[in-house]
Amino acid sequence: MLEIFTALAGWLQLLLEQVAANLWLAIAFIFVIAATEAVFILGLFIPSTPVLLLAGGLIAEGRLPFREVYLAAVIGAVVGDAVSYTVGYWLKDRIRTIWPFRSYLGLIDRGEAFFASHGGKSVFIGRFVPGVKAVVPGIAGMFGMDYRRFSVINVTSAFAWAAAHILPGMLLSTWLRSMGLSLEGVIVVGALVLVALFLLVHNWRRIVLVVSGR
Repeated sequence: MLEIFTALAGWLQLLLEQVAANLWLAIAFIFVIAATEAVFILGLFIPSTPVLLLAGGLIAEGRLPFREVYLAAVIGAVVGDAVSYTVGYWLKDRIRTIWPFRSYLGLIDRGEAFFASHGGKSVFIGRFVPGVKAVVPGIAGMFGMDYRRFSVINVTSAFAWAAAHILPGMLLSTWLRSMGLSLEGVIVVGALVLVALFLLVHNWRRIVLVVSGR
């Protein structure tokens, strides 16, 4: 697993370093990654987290500007969720019969259950939950959530989401480089931390029982 992270890190680092040589290309790249990561189903296949972690590392090195990259990620996330909402709003239940959505009915069902459980705030929460974040905005559209309310939550969650990915990359890069490690360590360590947090969030009840000896 670590070898996979390291290989991915090296490839993404090379790609981002090439992109970083042109500011506008870098901004466009971050925008596209953030936007497509939020698009209904398509977001499942977009590696936004490692890209933004590495972008944070390049910002910490002074090779990319924070404000422009951060705003590109925010705007991209807002646009991506808006597209997903629109798709869900117009297709409604027909989405279950249309490719490629019909291939992910189980995921759509989980998204519907998540939305039914958390209501409008699921748009904010869902942006940070692996697995459902690629469907929740579309589910909100399918359920007919008021677009003005959706937009407010969409924008505010986008600011939080972008900061939660870029700032750790900046901090990790500074910390790892103080120990003489390479930039690719940002994605390796960052990915491991994210996996640990994911397991903690989804298994905290079991962990509490184990620790308490029950």
